[in-house]
Amino acid sequence: MPDPPDVHTVLDDTEQLHARDLMRRLWSPIVSAAVMCAAVTAVVVFVPSLRFAYRGAQLHVALETAAALIGLLAAFLVFGRFQRSRRLDDFMLCYSLALLAFSNLFFAVIPALSASGSDRFGTWARLFGQLLGAVLFAAASVAPQRRLRLSRTHTIVAALSLPVVLAGVAIVVASLGSRLPTGVELILSPEDSARPRLEGNVSLLAAQLAGMALYCFAAVGFARRARATGDELMKWLAVGALFGAFARLNYFLYPSLYTEYVYSGDFFRLAFYVAILAAAAREITSYWETLSHTAVLEERRRLARDLHDGLAQELAFIGRNLRRLNEDDEAVARATAGAARALSESRRAIAALTKPLDEPLEVALAEAARETADREGTLLDLVLTPGIELDYSRRDALIRIACEATANAARHGGARIVRVELVDRRRRVRLRVSDDGSGFNPTAVARLGEGFGLISMRERAHAVGGSFDVESRPGSGTMVEVVL
Repeated sequence: MPDPPDVHTVLDDTEQLHARDLMRRLWSPIVSAAVMCAAVTAVVVFVPSLRFAYRGAQLHVALETAAALIGLLAAFLVFGRFQRSRRLDDFMLCYSLALLAFSNLFFAVIPALSASGSDRFGTWARLFGQLLGAVLFAAASVAPQRRLRLSRTHTIVAALSLPVVLAGVAIVVASLGSRLPTGVELILSPEDSARPRLEGNVSLLAAQLAGMALYCFAAVGFARRARATGDELMKWLAVGALFGAFARLNYFLYPSLYTEYVYSGDFFRLAFYVAILAAAAREITSYWETLSHTAVLEERRRLARDLHDGLAQELAFIGRNLRRLNEDDEAVARATAGAARALSESRRAIAALTKPLDEPLEVALAEAARETADREGTLLDLVLTPGIELDYSRRDALIRIACEATANAARHGGARIVRVELVDRRRRVRLRVSDDGSGFNPTAVARLGEGFGLISMRERAHAVGGSFDVESRPGSGTMVEVVL
């Protein structure tokens, strides 16, 4: 049999494959969103027969209200994240989302509901507020993850600065008054949606392109941060930024933000806030998962402490005292060996309880099998497929069966090398443990009654819905196989 590969090399390769799989899951929604946005925009621009405009001033108000509420909810959740991390990037993200939300609320929703304010004021105040929010949103995507030393007073002052900023925008726009150019003077109809209409002041159109550039920058920044950290919140923010960029592009081609009609840009803008809502929902889920995992980990550590201070100490005491008796007595020898095995099992249980809950199966299996092989004095050959996901009961069953089979091969079969294989074929997970030991006659063992080790492995496999099989011949080694 060839020399077994180094266990550390197997684990390193497994971790690299796991990281590549994680990156694939992170990039898939971002790439899908970019392709979808580009395809929809191309259809809108290059298919003249398509009519996609709807007249609805009330729908505009509903969209602005939804944007304000979603933005406020997302800002509140990110603020909770900032309270835990105290990082600059989280603070800037929270501030930008709150600024975008309050800008929608004060410069779009409230004036529309109260029928107050001029079209010129509403157009430019909303434009300045949205651009300022986009600048901070883009800056948050590349802000350093530096911890801030902000007191509660500083946090309150930062929150109160939001209405001050919006009031400053309103004062500047109001003071300029009639000197500001008007927005879109023409009322575009559904018939005009057959082709792009670059209507309105040049400054307004340039502002839409600037907003598109800012959201593109934010999409790249959040995507890179998602890749570096694996944070799903960053992934969904990157998706949202893509929708925001294409919304600004469509507003440049069809300026529906300043008319009574709902065009493609409005739907992209709604998708931007839906993505932000998805990011907020993922943040809530992540928070509760963290609390749950923390509670489970604390309970596991408590059990490990109790086992270490109680059962393990008593077994060690029994083993020490048994060794003082007559070692030639067969009953004493069996009791001493049993106490040693029980102590070893308790230590393995303590080690298992202190391991991370999200440890990949192949890593946990490799570490447990290696520990058993080192203890029994045999070499180990690992062939483990990465990325196999099983629930805790089946994971634990496979690990325990692999360790028991490895220990039996070394202890009873005198094996020099034990090979542990874990593969996933057609959604069926197979664990195979083979050795080059002395083997045995399964028929004779079955006639006399299986040993406790074989009974234990068979019962564990059947308890999790798997099949169990043993193949062996005297002088030809043994193979134990479990299929789930």
